[in-house]
Amino acid sequence: MLLIGWDAADWEHITPLLEEGLMPTLDGFINRGVMGNLATLQPILSPMLWNSVATGKFADKHGIHGFIEPDPVNGGVRPYSSASRKCKALWNILTQSGLRSNIVGWWASHPAEPINGTVVTNAFGGVKFDPEKGWTVPRGAVHPPERGRELARYKVFPNELTEAHILPFIPEAAKIDQQKDKRLNSFAKVLSDNASVHAVATALMEDEDWDFTAVYYDGIDHFSHAFMAYHPPKLSWIDENDFALYKDVVRGAYRFHDMMLERLLDLAGPETTVILCSDHGFESGSQRPRGTPREPAGPAVWHRQYGIFVMAGPGIQRDERIYGASLIDVAPTILSLFDLPIGEDMDGRPLLEAFETAPKVKTIPSWDDVPGDAGMLGPGQQMDSNQANELMQQFAALGYIEDPGEDKEKAAAAAEVEANYNVARTLLWKGETEQARGLLEKIVGQRPWEDRFLSLLTECYFQGGYLAQAERLLRATADGGDPDTASGKLLFARIKLARGELGGALAAVLAAEGLNPRLPGIYVQIGDTYARLFQWENAKIAYEKAIALDEDNARAHLGLSNVYRHTGDNQQTVDSALRAVSLLHRLPQAHFNLGVALARSGENERATLAFETALRFQPGMVNAHRYLATINRSEGADPEKARFHRSEVARLTSRVVRREVGYDRKREQLFDLPEIPPRAARLEILLRERPDPKPEIEKSGKTFVLVSGLPRSGTSLMMQLLQAGGLQPMTDSQRIADVDNPRGYFEWEAIKQIGKRPELLDGPEVEGRAIKCVSMLLPRIPAQHEYKVIFMTRPIAEVVASQEAMTTRLGTKGADLDREQLEHGLRAHRAEVRKWAAAAPNIAWLEIDYPSLVQDPAPALAKLREFLGATVLPNESAMAAAIDPTLHRRKA
Repeated sequence: MLLIGWDAADWEHITPLLEEGLMPTLDGFINRGVMGNLATLQPILSPMLWNSVATGKFADKHGIHGFIEPDPVNGGVRPYSSASRKCKALWNILTQSGLRSNIVGWWASHPAEPINGTVVTNAFGGVKFDPEKGWTVPRGAVHPPERGRELARYKVFPNELTEAHILPFIPEAAKIDQQKDKRLNSFAKVLSDNASVHAVATALMEDEDWDFTAVYYDGIDHFSHAFMAYHPPKLSWIDENDFALYKDVVRGAYRFHDMMLERLLDLAGPETTVILCSDHGFESGSQRPRGTPREPAGPAVWHRQYGIFVMAGPGIQRDERIYGASLIDVAPTILSLFDLPIGEDMDGRPLLEAFETAPKVKTIPSWDDVPGDAGMLGPGQQMDSNQANELMQQFAALGYIEDPGEDKEKAAAAAEVEANYNVARTLLWKGETEQARGLLEKIVGQRPWEDRFLSLLTECYFQGGYLAQAERLLRATADGGDPDTASGKLLFARIKLARGELGGALAAVLAAEGLNPRLPGIYVQIGDTYARLFQWENAKIAYEKAIALDEDNARAHLGLSNVYRHTGDNQQTVDSALRAVSLLHRLPQAHFNLGVALARSGENERATLAFETALRFQPGMVNAHRYLATINRSEGADPEKARFHRSEVARLTSRVVRREVGYDRKREQLFDLPEIPPRAARLEILLRERPDPKPEIEKSGKTFVLVSGLPRSGTSLMMQLLQAGGLQPMTDSQRIADVDNPRGYFEWEAIKQIGKRPELLDGPEVEGRAIKCVSMLLPRIPAQHEYKVIFMTRPIAEVVASQEAMTTRLGTKGADLDREQLEHGLRAHRAEVRKWAAAAPNIAWLEIDYPSLVQDPAPALAKLREFLGATVLPNESAMAAAIDPTLHRRKA
C-alpha cells in the first residue's frame, strides 16, 4: 500500500492540465482507478489535517491542534510533534500487526518514532553539510538513527539547482534582481525540499522491503502560497512585470509532481494499491483573496474545502467516481485493505464503494487499547530546543505563526489560546456546540479585543440556539449598533431567520450582498431566506448565482435540491442532491431530499439507502423515519422495520414538542459577557501586538573586513597578506603555527559564537581589523553592519587533499564520507554561501583564487587594494614578499 500526500492539490487546477495532456501520469492513474473530491475538515490547517488522515480521527481526539503548543518543560512554546499525538497512527497500528512501513516527510512526525520500518521526519530539511564534519542530521530526524548519514546524501540543496530546473517554472528568471526580489530564493528552497523528500522516498521504496509507504509533499501548497496571486487570469492588483515573471510557477509545480508520481508508481508496481490525496484545495480563480490576514494561520484564507482523492490497485474499480469521501476516511480504508479491524473510536468510514467487491469490515473498540509495542513516543520524548526553534522559524517565515519572541510566558499563553481556538472550531464543525462554547467563552474572556474570537463565539451561540445572546454579542462588536460588515450582516440575517423575522432577514442579507457581491455564501443565505418565504423561483436564482461564483459550493446545490423537491421536479432534485453529497457527504438534508425524489419515482430500495444515510448523520430527522415507516409497510417489505420507524416518529415528535418549549427559553437566555472594547480600541490593541513583521534594521554605520572560504582554501595566507599590507588581524593567538600553517592561523576563537553573540562586533577592539570567518559562519553575521568579504577559492580536490593531510597528521577523524561525497558536499556548501552573499544587501564580495594568487600575485593584489582601498593597504611590496609558493603543497 502506497499513500501519497500532495498538500493543497485541487481538481480546479488539475482538470485543465489533464485536458491539455500535461499531467499524463495522473491521467493514466485515474483511468485505472477511482477518483473524487476529498472533503477537508475545520480548521483547514495542515498539521491537524494530515494527522486526521493518518489516524482517522478529528483533531480533538488525535491531539495535534495547530503548529505550536506550550512547552511545559523549557517554558515558552515548541512545535507540535509526534510525541504530542494522543493516539496511534497507521504506522503504529501496522507495527503492532507485524507489517513494515516507510514514512517520509509527514507533518508532525518529528522526532522519528521507533516503528517497524524507516521514518524520515518533517525535520529532514535541517540536514546540513559541514566542510569539517561532513553530513549533520538533526537528532531524531531519522529512524533507525544509524541510517541518518546514509539518507542525508539524498538531500538536495537550493544551490544545486541549475537553469534546467528553474526555467520550466520561471522562464525569465535571469531578469530577476535577486538583491531586491527574494522570491527566486523562496522558489528554490521549496523545489529542493520536495526533491529531497522524493529522493529519500524513492530510495527507500527501491532498496527496502515494505508493506506500507507514506510520503508527503508540501510543494503545491508552498508554491501556491508564494505564487498563486500571479497565476492566470491576471488579478487587477498584480503588477504586470510580476505577472509576466511568475505566472507559470504553479502550473509548473503540478507538472513537476506528475513527474515524481511517475517514478513512485513505477517503483510501487501493479501489485500495490496506491492512494493519492490532498488535505484541501487552493483558490485559483476569482475568489483569490487580495491579502492575507495578519493573524496566526492567516494564509489558510487561501484554502478551499475540497482536496483530491485517487485510488487504484488490485480489486479497485476502474475509471469510476466516488462521492462523499473525507480526510478521516483514508485511514479506515487503508486498514480495510490490509484486512485489519477499524477502531470504533475512529470518526471516518472505509470507502467500500471504491472496491470491486467490498471487503468484510471488522471492528475493535479502539486500537489505542491494544497492548504491545506500537513504536510510539512518550510525552517526555519531545524534540530538542534547537530543532524546535528552527521549525518555528520556518513556520513564522511561511506566515503560519507569529514570531514567538523572547517572552516565554506570553508565547506559551498565546499558543494555548490558539490551540483552544482550533479545537473549538473542530468541535463546532462536528456540531458539539456546548463543548465549543466553554472554550470560546474562556478565550474571549482572555482576549476580548480579537474579532475572530468574538465572531466565532457569536456563531457558536447561534448554532447552540442562544439567539438573544448571539445578537447581543454581535451588536457589542459593532459598538452597540447593527453590524456593518458583510459577515456580520449575514449572521444577523440568520438570527432573524431563526426567529421567524423573515422580512428583517431578507433586508440584512441583501445589504450584505451590496457590501460583497462576490461572496458565494451571501447568495446561499439569500436563497435560504427566499425559501423560508416560499419564493422558490427567487431562491433558485440566488442559489444559481452562488454556483456561478463557486461551482463546488455544496450548500448551494443542497439549496437547489430543496427548491426542486418542493416544486416536484424529481430528476432535478436527484441531480442537485447527488452533487451536494458528492462534495460534502455529511449533509443529512441532501440525503433526505434524494430519498424523497427516489421514493416518488418508485425506487424504494435506493430511497431507503438515502433515508438511512440521512439518519446516520441526523438520527432525530422525523420525516426520514416517516418515509421509512411507509416504505416498509408496502408489500414484500419489512414490517418489523416499519414498526420501529413508527415508534421513532412517536418518540421524536413528543420530544420535539418538549424541546420546543425548552428552546423558547434557551433562545432568549443571556450570559455574562466580558467588557468588549470599542472597535477602534480593539484595532489599536492588535496593532500594538502585531507590529510590522519586518521592521527596518537599524544600521550601525560600521564596516568589517572578513576573510572567508572553505577550510584549507588559503584564508591564513590572505590574513598574512593583509597584515603585511597594513591591515592588522583580529586574533587571540590561541591556535599556534604548525607544519600545516608555519606562519600561523590568525584565528579569533570567539567568532565561532557570532550567531549567539552578535555583540562581539560592538567592541572597539575589533574596529579596523581583519577577521577570519570560515564560510559556515557567514550567514550568521549580524545584519546591522556592512561587510567587505574576501572569499578564498581553491580547487575542491586540493581542498580535500589538504584537509586529509591535516587530519592524518593530527590523528583526528574528519567527515565520515568517501572522497567523491566530500567533494560533492563542499561544492554544494560553497555554492550556497555564494548564493547567500549575492542576495545580502550588506555584503561586498571579492573572490581570490588561491593557486592564481601564489603563482602570479600582482593581478590579485591589485584587485585587493582596489576592493579595500590603497589607504587600507599601503604596503603593496610587503604583501607580495609575504607569499611563499612552496607552501602550496596540495596541487590539483
